[in-house]
Amino acid sequence: MPITGPALQEFARRERPAFEALLREFVQVPSVSAEPDRHPDDVARLTRREIEDFRRSGFSVKGFIADHGFKSIRTRDPLEVMKRLWALPTFEVHGLVGGYTGPGVKTIVPPRAELKTSVRLVPDMKGEKVVRLVKAFVKQKNPDVTVEAGSSAAPYKGKTTGPYVEAAQRAIKFTFGRDPVFVREGGTIGAILSMEQILKVPIAFMGLSLPHHGYHAPNENFDWGQASGGMAAFARYFEEVAALPPSAARSRRRARV
Repeated sequence: MPITGPALQEFARRERPAFEALLREFVQVPSVSAEPDRHPDDVARLTRREIEDFRRSGFSVKGFIADHGFKSIRTRDPLEVMKRLWALPTFEVHGLVGGYTGPGVKTIVPPRAELKTSVRLVPDMKGEKVVRLVKAFVKQKNPDVTVEAGSSAAPYKGKTTGPYVEAAQRAIKFTFGRDPVFVREGGTIGAILSMEQILKVPIAFMGLSLPHHGYHAPNENFDWGQASGGMAAFARYFEEVAALPPSAARSRRRARV
């Protein structure tokens, strides 16, 4: 989202009375856009079973805060935190560029600023519609801001029933000794939907990484306990799939995880 002000960089104390400071005005857009309880009407609602699985997942707010090193979060209600992490759309601000960033102080009004944002899509949302809504919202708040949309990936929600899902559940329990529960995930694997549509094959996920592994962080890691357990779980999964009766194999085109 770039915004352009005066053609030249101005001296703040002299020119500021004539127009609003560009950066100060610009940052009002994401601060309003990111209000946590404003979600589109076309967001798929959680089922009773999904909510129950969330509750049984072992998630704790205290552990979540400790794993990520947070000082505070918007809510400490466990179910509400899980919904925001796994099931609701987001409007995220990744970077704000503009103004003087060198050493010391330079009292200027910058001529241009740019905001880097993204929106997490969840089931039933359409990227094209979200872009239209964001553009309309931004224009209403500040018509001088130009929204430049990048690429998008459609949301994907796999099934949690069927022979391949049950095989994955048995493999996880065999390896880790506990019955798995189903939760959602906020990452993007753009090829998944294309693989399912083009290859006509079932898609199975088995989550193995943990919050304290620091996804995409400078110190991202994957401990050996989870790695070795994952290898054993996948080997067991292949055994379970190979042992499925022919009737289950014939339904593979309809099964998804």
